[in-house]
Amino acid sequence: MQKFLSRCKKQVWKLVASLCFYSPILRWMNRFSNYFQFRKESRFAFPFIKKRQFRNFQILVYHRVNNEYDPFFPAVPTEVFERQMEYLATHFHVCSLENVIEMAKKKDIPDNTVVITFDDGYKDNYWNAFPILKKLSLPATIFLATDCIGSGKVLWHDVVFSAFRETQEPFLVGYGINLKDYPLRTIEEKRFAHGQVLNFLRALEDHERPFWIQRLVEKLKVIGKKDAADLMLNWEEVRIMQQQGISFGSHTVTHPILSRLPADKVREEVLKSKKTIEEQLGVPVRTFAYPSGRKQDFTEITKNILKEAGYDCAVTMVFGTNEYDQDLFELRRGMPWENHLPTFAVKLSWYKLYPN
Repeated sequence: MQKFLSRCKKQVWKLVASLCFYSPILRWMNRFSNYFQFRKESRFAFPFIKKRQFRNFQILVYHRVNNEYDPFFPAVPTEVFERQMEYLATHFHVCSLENVIEMAKKKDIPDNTVVITFDDGYKDNYWNAFPILKKLSLPATIFLATDCIGSGKVLWHDVVFSAFRETQEPFLVGYGINLKDYPLRTIEEKRFAHGQVLNFLRALEDHERPFWIQRLVEKLKVIGKKDAADLMLNWEEVRIMQQQGISFGSHTVTHPILSRLPADKVREEVLKSKKTIEEQLGVPVRTFAYPSGRKQDFTEITKNILKEAGYDCAVTMVFGTNEYDQDLFELRRGMPWENHLPTFAVKLSWYKLYPN
């Protein structure tokens, strides 16, 4: 019953979004959201909205773009990504992250400004996303976890995704500090367990995580995938994209949870990744993306280290839009994982109404 109601809700939402998209309503909504926003102090108290004081900008975050339909690491299908980029190119002012930071400092951001970003550095960014961005002349920023670029190594979370994807075990028994059990008989059960395990692993100290990943691999009776030549970008592909207008920022070396590291290790991760990219591309690296990017995944110490290292900004995975007075080292982003173009378009306008 709950699944049925959820499907009905999604269908109703798609119907409403389509009505807005294929009529003047969406155009009016876009204009309205450029001048007004919900009241932060009491959004549900009349008159609900107030005149916007500052223009805001949105940052979209993608990871993978492919047609694999992986249930454990969902990607945006290539044709969906293309339709989304065509919509942005037609209706939005798409600019690079570096440019929007300069405009924010000058308080001179155009209406409907949006930034396109990718995290980690997956090879399908080159094969599937890059040709579309190039065709439409759209800038984007890709944040690289440098240890995996051109090395064949995989990120620690990809080892976890692979383990759940490949296991034939019906249960994960006695896992974690609290020895929890998880059924794995259906995709839904696997996805729930996978989410719980990821949360557990992210909360660990960095030196503890490899042990528990190895325990997971053993309990699921799979071969831990430590390398995959076809998964991550290489430096030649990075340079080709850079020459065509794609920017690159740092996403650390090994994708640790920075708030779980001592300051000296944080400094090593952010400085080494920055230096590696600069040596490979011959340009300064000024932008950074926090691994995982939740509020609990970075601290004031982390931010200060980034500033000392010469970064101009850092993006999070905290949902929301950004205004002139936004902390440049806590920039908010949104995940546009909507396969339905009208829903994607309506949500972009709707989210602009929400205050920071």
